[in-house]
Amino acid sequence: MKARKISSLICVFLSMWTLSNAQFADFHNYPITVTPHESADSTRGHFWGYMFGSYYTKVHADTSGGAGSGRGISQYSQVPKGANAFAFQRVYLGYDYFFNKQFSVHVVMSHEEYQDISFHNAGADQNYNRIFFLKYANMEWENFLNTHLRLTVGAQTTPAFAITEEPFWGYRSIDRTIMDMKSIVSSNDVGANIGGKIWSKKDDAGTEKACVGFNFMVGNSTGSVPDIVGITLDYTVWKRYYGDLYLKFLNDKLVLDLYGDGHTYSWANIPTTGPSGATTGREIHQYEITERLFLGYKAKNFNISVAYFQQLNKNMVSEVGEIGNQGVPIAGDTTDCTRTGFSVMAAAVLKRDKKTGDPEFSLFGMFDSYNPQTQYNPNILYQPGGAVVNSEQVNLVNSVTETYFVAGIDYQPIKQIHFMPNVWYNGIHDRSYDNVPTAWATEKNSYDLVLRITFYYQFFKN
Repeated sequence: MKARKISSLICVFLSMWTLSNAQFADFHNYPITVTPHESADSTRGHFWGYMFGSYYTKVHADTSGGAGSGRGISQYSQVPKGANAFAFQRVYLGYDYFFNKQFSVHVVMSHEEYQDISFHNAGADQNYNRIFFLKYANMEWENFLNTHLRLTVGAQTTPAFAITEEPFWGYRSIDRTIMDMKSIVSSNDVGANIGGKIWSKKDDAGTEKACVGFNFMVGNSTGSVPDIVGITLDYTVWKRYYGDLYLKFLNDKLVLDLYGDGHTYSWANIPTTGPSGATTGREIHQYEITERLFLGYKAKNFNISVAYFQQLNKNMVSEVGEIGNQGVPIAGDTTDCTRTGFSVMAAAVLKRDKKTGDPEFSLFGMFDSYNPQTQYNPNILYQPGGAVVNSEQVNLVNSVTETYFVAGIDYQPIKQIHFMPNVWYNGIHDRSYDNVPTAWATEKNSYDLVLRITFYYQFFKN
């Protein structure tokens, strides 16, 4: 019955976009590299790129955080107090080739460094030299089968956040948005995506005033990792399904974006202790479902947006027993883990160049609140639920909630170059200390604080 309902919904959905007066897909995965002297349908190829990084100094560290032992899930959580360095966060080198108005191919090589993986340089080979990896390689087919939609096949951007929150706020060079930062879902995957506008309203001059569009993608859910590298059979069998519906109003200034995805990890056989103490096996379904709501308003000189996500990880945690009451296990059964997050992002142009009209001085900021396990109870002893991803157990047990913000000033001597002094903060609250004496207050509540000057350079003229 459930499968029949889902099939009916899919048929209705496909009929809607096939019969509608749809437009080309609204969200592009790559920079618009058409120069003023070129037409949009000319045969051409482009090299392009950009890079951003920072000089940072960590002025305060989580009280439990020496090198590699910070409790937060963020850019500098693993960096010890007093550390300072010049570091790249990302370098992109890309090439686009347009065969005609309909068909194009794209490839992007990426170098990325994340201090949250290790205090030593991530994105390096065994000799610690910086390296590039293949992040995107795909084909795009505009007006796919005369449906006015775009089909993209290959390694590509997922519909999760990289085509909505990031470009809307405009400051990916400062930090990842919350779903990316907390590894809720990957920004890239290998698969197939079809998307476009199913309704568009324009004025007499052809300027769009409002629209409704969507993206639907099926992917491996392996990000940049090849499907043959250390991945179990269950993981390759079950794909991740991504869906995104966006609505734009008020001359496309107000954006509402609804996103969701689902992915089965495995059908696992979990040992269960029965009433007599005998251990038996039970097959359970382990999966995750993500939901995200984004609402933003963008004018010429400012933008503000909010986002909220919730991810259900079904049967992914085990409750072993009650702390302080040994011998009373909770049947060794699995339970759920729900992760939630809330964000506010904003930016404002203070001054524009009098000749070009491009921004010269701007302000920006982002605030996040993250709970990695809403069901967490300090009186319960937890352990991983046994899901296997890339041959490693997924440990979703996390007592630490986080409160994050970053704010700064953006100076652009020209449009393609940015220098951005900013303050980076991540607050820690460890719920595992909720029932211990107040003498442990510094362990219960702490924070990481970093001062930075971020630089961002584009390798193309727009």
